[in-house]
Amino acid sequence: MKLDEIARLAGVSRTTASCVINGKAEQYRISQRTQDKVMAVVRAHNFEPDRQAAALRGGLSRTLGLVVPDLANPSYATLARLLERQARHHGFQLLITCSDDDPQTERELALMLKARRVDALMVASCLTVSDDFYCRLNRELPVVGLDRPLPHSLASVSSENAEACARLTRTLVGPSPERAWLIGAAPGLSISQERERGFRDAATELGASFEISHVEQFDRHCARALLEQQVDTDWQSPLAIVTTAFVLLEGVMDFLHQHLGALPASLRLATFGDHRLLDFLATPVNTMAQDHHLVAEKVMSLTLDAVRGHYRSGHYAVPRLLRQRYRPR
Repeated sequence: MKLDEIARLAGVSRTTASCVINGKAEQYRISQRTQDKVMAVVRAHNFEPDRQAAALRGGLSRTLGLVVPDLANPSYATLARLLERQARHHGFQLLITCSDDDPQTERELALMLKARRVDALMVASCLTVSDDFYCRLNRELPVVGLDRPLPHSLASVSSENAEACARLTRTLVGPSPERAWLIGAAPGLSISQERERGFRDAATELGASFEISHVEQFDRHCARALLEQQVDTDWQSPLAIVTTAFVLLEGVMDFLHQHLGALPASLRLATFGDHRLLDFLATPVNTMAQDHHLVAEKVMSLTLDAVRGHYRSGHYAVPRLLRQRYRPR
C-alpha cells in the first residue's frame, strides 16, 4: 500500500498523511482527531513507511539513542519502556543500550550511537558533572540527560534528591534519639552525594545517631555483602535503614531473610524507588517513588525539540512521590 492510498482512506491530503506518519503532526498543528484517523488506517493495513528514503529527504534517521545504567533496575526498565513507546508514537525508533554504570563503556556507547546516526541521545550518565564529554558531543549531536543531571549548559531532567532523602528519613526517625543508617552506592555520583546530604541533614536535625555506607555499585549483591560484614549489629534493637535505590533494599532483604528468616519488628525501612509488593509486607516500607510518566514525557519533549533545532538547556526537576506506609509514634 502506498501513501496516496493511506491518505485517500483516511480522508486527508497526501501531505497531511505524510506529516502524521513521519512524526511531524505537532510541528504542523494537525489535530489529534486527524492523527487518529490516519494512524487507524496505518495500523489496519500494516503500512510501513520507507524510513531510509525519509531520512535521505529530511536529513534525519528517525532513530533516537538511549543509554541507561542497568535495565534490570525496575526504574530504568520502566523509563526505557515509556520512552520507546513515546518515540514510536512520534515516528522514531529507539536504540536502547546499557552502560553498567561504567564511564568508559558509557562513552563508547554514546559514540557508537552517534556513528549509527541517531538524531539525539538520551542518557542517564555515570560521568561526573565536571566531565565535558557530553558538552563536546552536544556540538554534533543533541544530548538530553535522564534521571541524573548533566552539566548546566546541557538539558537534563531528574527528580529531586537531597530534599527527597531528607523527607524520607524524617518519616522513619521519631523525636527521640535513635539510630539511622544510610546505605548508598557509587559515592562519586552527584545523585548519591545529594541523597547523602539530605539524609545527614535530617538525621542531624532530629538528633539521631547515624551511619553512612556506600557500596561500589547499585547492585543487590553488593548491599547484601555489606550487611554480611556487620557482625556486631544487633538486629533486634531499634534501627532505621534508608537505601538510596530499590535494588539496595532487595540486598538488605536478602540478608535478613537468610539470617533472620523475617524482617525484625524493631527495624524500619525506607528506600528510593517503589514496588506494589511492598504493600503486602508485614513490615511497612516507606518509599520515595519517581514519577516515571512525567520524567519520560519531559525528556521526550526536550529531545524532540532538540531534533527540530530548538535545544533547551538547563536542569528540569520533577517532584518525587512519597508513599508513607509507616509513621513514627
